Amino acid sequence: MMEFLVFVGVAISLFLGILYLGKFHDIQAHTIQAARYAAWERTVHDNANFSDTKLEGQIRARIFSWNQNTYKAADMKSNGQSWGRQTAFWTDHVDKQRLIDKPQDVTVATAAAPLPGKAAAAIANSIGTLDKTVGKLTGGEALNQGGLYTSTVNVKLNNIAALPDPLNQLNLTLKETSSLVTDSWDADGPRQTAMRTRAYTPASALQNISSLLSVVDGFLAILEPSFSQFKPGQICPDIVPADRLSSPSVLPVYKGGGPCY
Repeated sequence: MMEFLVFVGVAISLFLGILYLGKFHDIQAHTIQAARYAAWERTVHDNANFSDTKLEGQIRARIFSWNQNTYKAADMKSNGQSWGRQTAFWTDHVDKQRLIDKPQDVTVATAAAPLPGKAAAAIANSIGTLDKTVGKLTGGEALNQGGLYTSTVNVKLNNIAALPDPLNQLNLTLKETSSLVTDSWDADGPRQTAMRTRAYTPASALQNISSLLSVVDGFLAILEPSFSQFKPGQICPDIVPADRLSSPSVLPVYKGGGPCY
């Protein structure tokens, strides 16, 4: 009889605990999503233009509030009435107490740093040297010297008064981190592609005397017409050799139709 009573007590506790474990696990899944979201956002927005405070407010509104509207750039209602419209699953089923009490219980921190390791540091130093020397002569744009972006999201959970002691004083905090390694050569368009390539193209320095070269080309074109197309240092990112294109319909676009820099 005593063994049965002990077993029943443990079984009932485990059965009731499954409900809370499910709630905690769902919040943890959203915390993982928030950490990944923060790391991705930091790769495209530096801290000077989009601070951790703004990112924190956006994550509170988009991930930890019951947001039924389309995402907007102004989603930063971290302290507004939208916080009260959380999913009912994140409440205690006994006294309807919220498991995440207030927006300040969700905190976000991000960081950007160079890639770890001696090899990565050596490559970064070499790229930095080229940026400072050749890049100044050609007017090219320096590559991003970062590469490693990390985020940490902490979610403080409410103590559940309906649970028996000591389970009602757990003081739980869910913590998730995420890291991303990015490519320094990523560009936002043809122009940035050309400007980042220019820093490693010494012939681009001749662009500084392009007006003089155009006069010389005019005289040389009399002897050889192909000299009219002689543009030393010019970079045309969207031009593809004709023999690499299978469809004639795209030739006008890729055979000189794109901008050059």
